[in-house]
Amino acid sequence: MARLCQGGHNPRTMDIVLNRRGGVPVREQIATQLQLKILGGELAHGQRLPSVRALARRLRVHHNTVSAAYQDLQAAGHVQLKRGSGVFVRQAGPTALPEARGLDEMIRLALHSALQMGYSGTDIRGAVERWLAAAPPDRLLVVDPSQQMGELLVHELQAGLGRPASALTLEQVSREPSMLAGALVLALPYYLEQLRQLAPGAAVEEVTLEISDADRKTITGLAAGSIVLVVSHAPAFLPVATVFLRALRGDELLVETRELSASREWRRLARAADLIFADALAVEPLRQAGARRVREVRVVPSRALQRLRDALTIVTPRS
Repeated sequence: MARLCQGGHNPRTMDIVLNRRGGVPVREQIATQLQLKILGGELAHGQRLPSVRALARRLRVHHNTVSAAYQDLQAAGHVQLKRGSGVFVRQAGPTALPEARGLDEMIRLALHSALQMGYSGTDIRGAVERWLAAAPPDRLLVVDPSQQMGELLVHELQAGLGRPASALTLEQVSREPSMLAGALVLALPYYLEQLRQLAPGAAVEEVTLEISDADRKTITGLAAGSIVLVVSHAPAFLPVATVFLRALRGDELLVETRELSASREWRRLARAADLIFADALAVEPLRQAGARRVREVRVVPSRALQRLRDALTIVTPRS
């Protein structure tokens, strides 16, 4: 009899008895005894078994015999051979959602994780009931500290997605988080964590701001010394635009920014500007005022719109 010890287990858990005079091949004896120990729980799931050569030396058999026994165990689903790491007892079942083989396993893993994190049965039951009553979002809701930025994003999202949308400020949501129930909530990256803390069950998606490649080419094509005027409905967008323009051209351009509400100021500057960038809510008032060389700039990129179209098909819980 050869006795094997691995890790901190009782030595008897790794005993392997070989009968070299019987009619059963040694390879099969090794595989069968290890299989019985795995099924009986003597070898823990995830435990690393001895290497092929180490086990062969201890059992005084050829290493090809041990290798073949391990391959038999792998084929039967009892162990996993990880190249460069060793042979490990396979987990009894999946331990993460991507490993789940069906809906029942997914639910079991989710409930197990929730219990391990300290949630009570009542908490879990309430969450499950909310999700069983879930449905695709019934509306789009933009949340931003600035009401004007929210309105600008709403305008672009409605045009790009063909779905009604509305805007709330972070202050409004902090006073009444239940207003997010049933909506697909959209926000800039800086505010996502705050929203998730205010309304843990809400479906929250990120909206990123980006200047298109066509606008970049227009800016890089301007002659040094050109005057660029940026007019926006949202005051919060103006510093973003300034940083972007300076990042592309440094001090080569003279950049002026004005809020749409300051019509007297931008009307005066528009006459001298070589190029005017206007957001989706500012472009029409500028054109109606007779401004020339106006270019509309969209801040929500097309790939973000596609991602949000996909998100609109995902169910969200009701309060």
